[in-house]
Amino acid sequence: MGYENPEDVIGTKIKDIYVNPEDRRLLCEKLEKEGVWRDFVSLCKRKNGETFYMERTSSLVRDESGKPVAIHGVFKDVSDRKKWELEIIESEKRYRLLFNSLKEGIFQCEPGKDGVFTWINQAGADILGYESPAEVIGSRLADMYVNPDDRKELIEKLEGEGMWRDFTAYCKRKNGERFISETTCNLVRDENGKPLRIEGVFRDITER
Repeated sequence: MGYENPEDVIGTKIKDIYVNPEDRRLLCEKLEKEGVWRDFVSLCKRKNGETFYMERTSSLVRDESGKPVAIHGVFKDVSDRKKWELEIIESEKRYRLLFNSLKEGIFQCEPGKDGVFTWINQAGADILGYESPAEVIGSRLADMYVNPDDRKELIEKLEGEGMWRDFTAYCKRKNGERFISETTCNLVRDENGKPLRIEGVFRDITER
């Protein structure tokens, strides 16, 4: 808190340490309803005004009649961790922007012959004839193949070798229009060898 000793802190108002007073109100409401709040993080300030991220676990103490008499808690400075988390979020945003600026479709899907889409960039959605990636998520990758055996062949190749480069097949868009797709993808497994997902890049090479 930026004080030299505990005695200097006694008597100060806890609400004054919050950068956003709303955080204190939320904490008090939570404690009154549930009695405890674990790992609550908020932006706070030290005696000199310097800000930091505080993580706390607090509990409301009541007397035998149920009247609130004190709040007990443990808190720590998690600024370094929070900074790292924010950097990761910003990094992910930059990668998303990069992926969405590419002309090739980039996707992730569940392993197996059906292969439900779990993520796709905007270019991929455009190639498949959808307005947004959100429309594609949850649809079956198997349904985009004109010949179902192509999907089966791809899965068998990935299960055996883990990757297939420049796999070409006739596919169809949302409206049924056909196009020729060229795909490079790989099968991602966990530490035990269990298939987790398929990641890949595809493009429309019909004109080529």
